[in-house]
Amino acid sequence: MEKAVSIVGSLKNILSVDLAVDMGTTRTRIFVRGSGVALDEPSFTAVSYREGEVVSVGKEAYKLFGRCPPHIDVVKPLGKGVIENFEVAESMLREFLEQIFRRKALLGARILMVAPAGATDVERKAFEDIALQVGGREVELIEAPVAVALGIGMPIEQTRGLVVFGLGGGTTQTAVFAAGEVIFTASDPVGGEDLTEAIVAGIRKNHKILIGSHTAEQLKISMGSAYPMDKDETREIYGKSVVDGLPRAVFVSNWEIREMMEHPLNQIVNTIKAALERVPPELSEDIKRNGLHLAGGSSMVRGFPNLLEHITGVKCITSKKGQLACIAGAERVLLGGKQFSRYTISTHSRRFTG
Repeated sequence: MEKAVSIVGSLKNILSVDLAVDMGTTRTRIFVRGSGVALDEPSFTAVSYREGEVVSVGKEAYKLFGRCPPHIDVVKPLGKGVIENFEVAESMLREFLEQIFRRKALLGARILMVAPAGATDVERKAFEDIALQVGGREVELIEAPVAVALGIGMPIEQTRGLVVFGLGGGTTQTAVFAAGEVIFTASDPVGGEDLTEAIVAGIRKNHKILIGSHTAEQLKISMGSAYPMDKDETREIYGKSVVDGLPRAVFVSNWEIREMMEHPLNQIVNTIKAALERVPPELSEDIKRNGLHLAGGSSMVRGFPNLLEHITGVKCITSKKGQLACIAGAERVLLGGKQFSRYTISTHSRRFTG
């Protein structure tokens, strides 16, 4: 009798659910059927090399970045959209899922993983394998820019030619559609992180102080722009002097931040131009009429749509869903069944048989 009760208790702690996971370079988002977007956290993991285990993940690990003791290292297991450290990435995702399900184990879950466009078979397999390791029994993949297009509600089926750009933290990804079919997808390793790093380097060069990525990210969001702004802004920031190592305050302006961001912004624009050059001539008129659809964190940099319109001569439409467009598209595919099955990467799902 006691054994039967124990078995029932164990079964109650095992879940079979449907999940969509967007594990990106800078943030991880998880959609759970019936609960909506259950998690939206930074893709950071704090690892203790003294104990050999994960200390924290997500926002708690992000708080430790640049402030942790020597035996703890805060790492990002993904870079430029792909998994660079499989074990840490698996630990991070497992911890996130345990937070959502309160330590209940997954078994037989259906998991839809977002993968970067143009990923190699090895890179795709890494996303599949992680999903299997954390408890997935049926795993499917969808390319990020395709998920973005579905997430922002683009009329893919009714329109002859559409193009969408997902401007993420590590990549700029493209998807081109014609009459409901994917013509091509592409991914280039330039994104919001490059803008942040450019600010760190620019502050060091211009003011001889070192600032952390937290400060640079805040400057990018609050003062950064891709196009000249009507109003000048100035802000005092603190950093560490490269001369004597002492704390030092300096003033920076919005036009200065814009100049620092100019090179990576031009790289993103050139990536978009290169993608447009690949579009079949027959779709040019449709794309000119429908415009360029933008989503992702970097698309929200002030003035970026204006800059892109000025260079390409094509109107730009920025999604109000911004950074949530990708997980919103994955949600549609997860809930839509066969309606969206042709947008997954493989024609059949991998199933765990062990």
